[in-house]
Amino acid sequence: MPFFRNGEVSLHFHEEGFGIPVLCIHPPCLTSRLFNYVKTELAGSSRILTMDIRGHGHSEAGKAALSLPLIAEDMKRLLDYCEVRQAYVCSYGAGSFPALTALLAYPDRFCGGILVSGTAGYTDIISRSKLQAAYVSSVLQAKSAIAFQAAWSEADNRTAFNALNEEAKLGDSLRWKEYVAACLNSSLEKQLPQIRQQMLVLYGSRDHAGRAYTQLLNKRLPNAEIYGVLKGERQLLMKEPVKCAAVIRQWLDKQEEPGLADTYEEREGLIKELAEQGIEQGLPGEEYPII
Repeated sequence: MPFFRNGEVSLHFHEEGFGIPVLCIHPPCLTSRLFNYVKTELAGSSRILTMDIRGHGHSEAGKAALSLPLIAEDMKRLLDYCEVRQAYVCSYGAGSFPALTALLAYPDRFCGGILVSGTAGYTDIISRSKLQAAYVSSVLQAKSAIAFQAAWSEADNRTAFNALNEEAKLGDSLRWKEYVAACLNSSLEKQLPQIRQQMLVLYGSRDHAGRAYTQLLNKRLPNAEIYGVLKGERQLLMKEPVKCAAVIRQWLDKQEEPGLADTYEEREGLIKELAEQGIEQGLPGEEYPII
């Protein structure tokens, strides 16, 4: 089981595939196992790095309080350890907070970002209530209840649920509480215009709160492409991994080889290719001309 050290803490990570480096960041209370399906889909064309955040899964909790800047530093240190000069960061759910923090703090190391069901600040009642419940449970050290609920929500089958649940329960209640608190108390909306890197934002068309967050990200991020998974809920990573990977793969290819979409016909062809898989460009009711 691979680990790397950052100071006094040992952090668990995995590396798979060859090609464009992508570092994947998970939300509170779960682990990098969330990315297993998408990692398998992308490993043929990308070098996928996954990391268990401090106090999550197999990573040590360490002595330092967990904060978004500390997670971003760990992300950079993993790139150093793996001898990766630059990488794209791919986040899921509340993992968008450390991902955006890393993009802002280390623009020379993170050349672009992928936000799957992401946000720059939680304002809807349902999302905040779920995070607050996780926070309270973490204070009470009720890890089993949090892990069960989180794994049940994300998993697409019983086997995946069992693996997610068991691995999540290895985590540290205090670090969960600190990560959840950072997500609840942080808002990066005002800083979004400072993110000059290319961004991909992916949402589920049935995720009403997610659509609102995507709309805000689209308005504030200077260089963002938006795609929706038709009939998709918030839990895209494990329940729609093939569609997620299709969008991510095409987007990464365009970043690395801009000539793939030089002409109107080429861009239209790429959009049609995704549409055939149940993926639409932009947000419902908004026009995204191919120019």
